[in-house]
Amino acid sequence: MFTGSIGNVFGGDALSTKKTWALAIGGGGAHGIGSELEYSQIENFFETPDGVAHGRILTLMPSIFVAVPINKLRPYGIFGFGFIRQRTEASVGGVFSNFSDDDIGYNVGGGVIFQFARNMGIRGDLRRFKVRKSNGLSFQRLTVGLVLGG
Repeated sequence: MFTGSIGNVFGGDALSTKKTWALAIGGGGAHGIGSELEYSQIENFFETPDGVAHGRILTLMPSIFVAVPINKLRPYGIFGFGFIRQRTEASVGGVFSNFSDDDIGYNVGGGVIFQFARNMGIRGDLRRFKVRKSNGLSFQRLTVGLVLGG
């Protein structure tokens, strides 16, 4: 299945609500267990003391999910471990450049998929993202997306 999502990031280190988008590809297997690979981007995540927004966050997360099919609804829980890249003017490059421990993180959450046609549905998803350090970057993300396939 392929999913394109839009939504907002809030809480944690997000000083105000930020817009985000995500693209995911994955699929389910036996017993409602599946996997997905998701790329997402948040623009203007950081703010200077005078309120000027700058920088971005890039994530690339392979995840495992467990879904419970109930007729046309499929509630699920999801957990992923991958890259959370912080980019400001001082740090440039893509999601695969200049790896460090600060860039490894996880996401955990859940949501529901409503399948309104045989190979098409919508998904609501809420996740928490955290860089794998005690004082690492963290935020929550709420998205709504179109699911093709599945």
